[in-house]
Amino acid sequence: MKKRVKKIVIATLLLLFAVCLVYHFPVKKKLRVTVCTVEGETAEVVFDVWFQRILIYPTVMNGTITFDGREYEKVPVGWGSIFERIRRKLDNWGAVDGGLFCLKSNDIMERAGNLVDFNSPDKGIGKQFKAFSFTVIKGSTLVEYYGPAETAEEAEKIRAHVYQLPQEREED
Repeated sequence: MKKRVKKIVIATLLLLFAVCLVYHFPVKKKLRVTVCTVEGETAEVVFDVWFQRILIYPTVMNGTITFDGREYEKVPVGWGSIFERIRRKLDNWGAVDGGLFCLKSNDIMERAGNLVDFNSPDKGIGKQFKAFSFTVIKGSTLVEYYGPAETAEEAEKIRAHVYQLPQEREED
């Protein structure tokens, strides 16, 4: 009887270890998306990113974004202490930190003046590209795109979802 209990305990521990190991594998996404401003200006964005999941730390998006023929890379984020990371994971369970991407360049001033901020209100890796805001900062100019959208009306609906705005009712 003791051998059977010991085997069950060992099998359970091995299964838990395997599940945790698989959970930590990066989830890769490569897609091309059309984004649009609320004024109707469209652009194409190529995401070549991966999501790094860690059991006790927040999930982070890494990789590159290509916008307007230029490639932007993820800016590393300082998270603070281990306890701060764990608290942040518990407070925002399932949330993904999209974060800030800067232009790939050897010129520090050009990198600092060309940024992209990716933000999705939805939790879970699979929902990050269903509705998102995509803010492009070039010097002192700031343009906010919404995606996936091809028209100003679609962009406005996504904007309302991203910022949790009450949507206006369409009257006949």
